[in-house]
Amino acid sequence: MVAKIALSWVNQIDASATTLSASSTAGDLSISNIATPIIGRRWRTTSMTAYGLADFGSDKTIGLLALVFPRDTAFPTTGTITHALDADGGTPGSGAVLDEAVNINATNGPVAGYGYHVYKLATPVSARYWRFTFDVSGVPFIDVGRAWAGDAWQPDLNIAFGYGDEWGDLSRVSRSTRSGAEFIDERPRQRAFAYSLEALSAGERDDLREMQRIIGISKQLLFVKDPDSPATETVIGRIDQSTPLLQPYFSLSSKAFTVRESL
Repeated sequence: MVAKIALSWVNQIDASATTLSASSTAGDLSISNIATPIIGRRWRTTSMTAYGLADFGSDKTIGLLALVFPRDTAFPTTGTITHALDADGGTPGSGAVLDEAVNINATNGPVAGYGYHVYKLATPVSARYWRFTFDVSGVPFIDVGRAWAGDAWQPDLNIAFGYGDEWGDLSRVSRSTRSGAEFIDERPRQRAFAYSLEALSAGERDDLREMQRIIGISKQLLFVKDPDSPATETVIGRIDQSTPLLQPYFSLSSKAFTVRESL
């Protein structure tokens, strides 16, 4: 645990003003599917140099970008994904605000079994357009199940030790009452992080109170436990249950979370 956690709880992809387009689409697996919270719904393209384009309608603060590849499909493990950000009045895809080709590897993802590609900007920027462009090979098609573009929030002090990291198994196991033989209905694994922030400043307390108001337990949160190595330390999911902000000390507050991955 090195870099401080990063959270994002307002996804501009989901905003009513946002429009989505793509250079190519396979069948009826539209780019609009990346705006649904169900990761299994997907945009598919057979072009290895395809791009998706999000127009937020006006300039928004962007500090975290993420693409989630459904784990039930092959996804690219070599090549690059180029993130281009442009401001209102600029040319979409030109990359005047940001133009960064990010290698697909064990650090940035996606990697087998996880499926997250995350790019954290060194400094948040203001942009209206985000274009992500693939330059990959070795797969018959590219499936993207979810996209995220939003501001990044990081606390002054990292999460407390004692955090939990779980792979929940949704499989069902039944047993014959006569023979004792087991029958397995294998289902997906679901990641969950349980963690707490134990030394929140007054400003951070206000930020997280606003987060609770905005997302509750019904909307998604992007949680990156280690932004320096996000490929296997990221989930997009929902908070399991609402928990209070506590004030154990005069000038400090605390907050506990469990974020369970969306599938």
